[in-house]
Amino acid sequence: MPKLTPKTVGLFAAAGLAAIIVAGVVNAIMHKMFGFSPNAVREAALNVASLVVAFLLVAGIGRRQKDER
Repeated sequence: MPKLTPKTVGLFAAAGLAAIIVAGVVNAIMHKMFGFSPNAVREAALNVASLVVAFLLVAGIGRRQKDER
């Protein structure tokens, strides 16, 4: 795992802030424009998140690390 530098921490913070902003915008669009209930939006978001995590886990299985020491 790479060392945490101030630049890396800043990038993680920026990515987290961007994720929160995007989630808020998507929630507002889905709830106000399309009329979906907050529970339906939450359930769909959790389904998409679990699919992304599953994809990342499957993609990482069997890969060899290049930086083996």
